[in-house]
Amino acid sequence: MLVLIVVILALIVVAVWATSRAQKLEAAKLAAMLPEEREKYLAQKRREEENARVASRERSDRWTYGDLNPVMVCPHCQTKGSIRTKSVERKKGISGGKATAAVLTGGISVLATGLSRKEELTQARCGNCKNIWAF
Repeated sequence: MLVLIVVILALIVVAVWATSRAQKLEAAKLAAMLPEEREKYLAQKRREEENARVASRERSDRWTYGDLNPVMVCPHCQTKGSIRTKSVERKKGISGGKATAAVLTGGISVLATGLSRKEELTQARCGNCKNIWAF
């Protein structure tokens, strides 16, 4: 356990040192540039960081809400092209077959399967008004 703590602390120290070193190198690089070059470099760096944030958000939204559906129109705000859809499974009511099996097995089957039935739906989310609905 002590060895693990020492290794973790060593990794933290190395990470802090590497970050500090990278910041010093970046500062030296900026100091050596002409003012116009510096502004152009910093603007490019800001664009790259913004593009990375947008790409990260796009991946996150695709994972959470599904792919964009370009022809679907939001029923709430009437926006077209900003709807994400994905297939979801929701519980709905009590399954008659499962209830019958529960009576016949003395309730043992309920432990394995539950009583509710599942229904396949499509969940949609509008990127404009952030409403979520299923159909």
